[in-house]
Amino acid sequence: AVVSTQSTGYDDSLEWCPLERNMVLTIEPGCYFNDVLLDPALQDKDQGKFMVKSEIARYRGLGGVRIEEVFVVREGGCEVISDLPRTAEEVEAFMSNPPPSDIPFLDTY
Repeated sequence: AVVSTQSTGYDDSLEWCPLERNMVLTIEPGCYFNDVLLDPALQDKDQGKFMVKSEIARYRGLGGVRIEEVFVVREGGCEVISDLPRTAEEVEAFMSNPPPSDIPFLDTY
């Protein structure tokens, strides 16, 4: 397996490298409501048929959501090391009782 790496100090020699035991990587799937991309897609007959305009309208201006998953490569595979809510029910429960705002990395809540 290979992984594309990103960093602030880009080193193209690390662009593709084999996964090795104890490497940590992040997978960051996201869904973003970007008007610049949504408007043409909604008007396109091929793309627009897969989009529900009324639902998209509900979320415009929200920005989007990205749920990160952090893995560590182990000898027999990968181990998930992040502990975050995943299902809609888990996210709703978390958001109904957010952590204290004095935790520095949670200051965006």
